[in-house]
Amino acid sequence: YPLVTGVQTCALPILRPKLPVAFSLQPLPLFALTTLVMVFSSFATPDERLVEVTPDNLPGVVLDLRYASTNNIAGKALYPEAKAYLRKETIQRLKKVGKDLQSEGYRLVIWDAWRPASAQKALWAAKPDGKYLTPPSKISRHTRGTSVDVTLADSHGNILEMPSDHDEFNAKADEDFSDVPKEAAKRARILRQAMFSAGFSGVPDEDRKSTRLNSSHEWISRMPSSA
Repeated sequence: YPLVTGVQTCALPILRPKLPVAFSLQPLPLFALTTLVMVFSSFATPDERLVEVTPDNLPGVVLDLRYASTNNIAGKALYPEAKAYLRKETIQRLKKVGKDLQSEGYRLVIWDAWRPASAQKALWAAKPDGKYLTPPSKISRHTRGTSVDVTLADSHGNILEMPSDHDEFNAKADEDFSDVPKEAAKRARILRQAMFSAGFSGVPDEDRKSTRLNSSHEWISRMPSSA
């Protein structure tokens, strides 16, 4: 996904949610085990490498998790609760972003972070477009906990106008801000600079095989190969 010249990609392990353990004196039949997996997979907690994002570990953050509400392309809540999880390394980098933005009079807003596979399937069902979403047959960076959707708020936590809204899949969401209001473009550039400076990269337009970014909101934390 995004691309910035010189960014190296690396293979990351798949984060598999922990499932509840069913205790029984007799082995469960295969269909019962399958049912347990299906029921709990949507509500399982992320693995131990992921940490909940809070104002304590990310000062000043504003959480506006769109997939925990009906305000998203699926038109329904995809998360059971409005909690964001990310890798520790990603949170550390976002701390720097938050400090840089604070010096400019802004606060960081998180729209999405770690994403369960069930939510990825629901999003694909609503928008089966590989230009903007990772198909369920592949492992999304969001399901690894290394990708985050962000935007800006003012110092009071009021979300500000940006070139595009979350999951607004059109030309306004790319890195060419010539077709949006000047103030929105200015904020987007400030956010981009803060994210790049902290070690994030954007998501490339894979359909066009170019280095243009197809989203001004989604960012990838570049992780070491041992992560």
